[in-house]
Amino acid sequence: MKAISTRFFVAVMFAAAMIVQAQAKTHSNSIIVESPSDLPEMAQRNSEAMYLHDTNDGRTLLYLEQNEGRTLAILDVTDPSSIRAVGQVSFDAKAPYDFVRPAGDSDALVEYRDHSGFAVIDLKKNKHPVLVATPELQGPSRAEALGRDSLLVASAAVPSAPPADPAYKVVDFSNPAKPSTLANIQGVRERLERRETGTLFLLGSNGLTVVRRPRVEEDYRVQQAQQMQP
Repeated sequence: MKAISTRFFVAVMFAAAMIVQAQAKTHSNSIIVESPSDLPEMAQRNSEAMYLHDTNDGRTLLYLEQNEGRTLAILDVTDPSSIRAVGQVSFDAKAPYDFVRPAGDSDALVEYRDHSGFAVIDLKKNKHPVLVATPELQGPSRAEALGRDSLLVASAAVPSAPPADPAYKVVDFSNPAKPSTLANIQGVRERLERRETGTLFLLGSNGLTVVRRPRVEEDYRVQQAQQMQP
């Protein structure tokens, strides 16, 4: 009876060890999984959005939106095998937000989740980012990239559904701290895009508006010239 009990105890301990080993196995020959407990404490908090940013000195920082948008935690993820905490800043954000896209070289465009508009996070001082209001981009709308430094913003009474004949804004973000509206196009009933030259055609209530991207046009001309060479 004692021998059976001993064998049973050994079997139980072996099974428990196998379970622990299976739970602890977080890598293979080609993949390594870093669990939250393996990372700095701020990476273990509940985060709502994140954004990667490459700095001018060769580092890559990961920004984590936390605390309903009021806190931005910063991790240095340049070396994935040695992720470290950099710090955190507090924002006076009016609502939680999502990162939309880069705006220029050192800024990120964010959209408030309550559809009240957009803002810019200035990352020039990457350890001390600043939330910048954008009065030009308030109210329900939908935004899409228009090249590197511009946005095409469509009015949207219901942000999840495009309205009939919306109004569009073309917004220049070359200076993200002071975005400027280049054009207001009313009653857009149709739009076409020629991707080769980056040209956008908008048919509005006042006629045709053409939005051009000279850098893309030049790249296309160079490409065409190269293809024509013998």
